[in-house]
Amino acid sequence: MEHPAYRDNLEQVLKASNGRQMLTIADVKAITGIRHYQTLHKLFPFQGRYISAATLARCMCGGGKQ
Repeated sequence: MEHPAYRDNLEQVLKASNGRQMLTIADVKAITGIRHYQTLHKLFPFQGRYISAATLARCMCGGGKQ
């Protein structure tokens, strides 16, 4: 089942990224306001230097790192 905040988070992420589906570490820093590289990697499951907008939105609403 989808978290109630997922769609709102996804919309916000896509708006902040100008519709891009794959985000860089720098993009996630700008969107979340988290400045520390290690904290970003603890919270979000980057694949190399990238994370999908959908995964970021899921993690932002408590979906957690998988």
